[in-house]
Amino acid sequence: MSESFELGTQELRHMVEDHWRSLIRLAGVNPQMAGEEVFRFEALIEQMAAGRPPSAVTNFRDTLKALRAEYAERELTNPDELRQSLQITGGGHGAATAWLANLETPASVDLKDQQDAFFRDLLANGIPDPKRFQLRWEQFIAHLQSQIDHLPKPEQDGIMTRVVLRNAEYMALAKSDREALKARLGVSSPSLGPAPIANMVVETAVRATIWQGIGALFRGFR
Repeated sequence: MSESFELGTQELRHMVEDHWRSLIRLAGVNPQMAGEEVFRFEALIEQMAAGRPPSAVTNFRDTLKALRAEYAERELTNPDELRQSLQITGGGHGAATAWLANLETPASVDLKDQQDAFFRDLLANGIPDPKRFQLRWEQFIAHLQSQIDHLPKPEQDGIMTRVVLRNAEYMALAKSDREALKARLGVSSPSLGPAPIANMVVETAVRATIWQGIGALFRGFR
């Protein structure tokens, strides 16, 4: 990727256009894969930025951030025009892609560290009982929401969507390979709590996920 920073704005625009073609097509078939495409694209950005001079990295990130915001706004305000310009027929539309536009909107707050800390505590200490966990979970989500209430709603929605996407990812991993999740989050101590994380968290925390629609998501968590 050594030549990546030689790319001009037009080449970076082509990157974002290809990204949005994938988002729209995947959203019409498998919303989960569409969400994963966002994180795949962001991982690619990080790969391209790694080891480059700070000034070049800053310009690269700022250009891509502006382009992603532009295309997110086009999706929200004139999706038909966007599809025409991308030469796409079919794919996701309306609510199926509006949440992806929110996810693509640049966020000024990242709640990942707090979410990781919440899961580390669950993995290390277990959960006493479903009712106490449910209360704790609701308080945690309310605390996260309180930190972003001052932001524009599209940005709030994008940030909370990331929380739920990450939550679903962590719970799926906890259910299939708890030790892998512990390793990923840096939990080295044995879990001595009275209840395992997997089934209880899945059953009590995820009543509505992103895959069931953005409306259900925010009714369930906000």
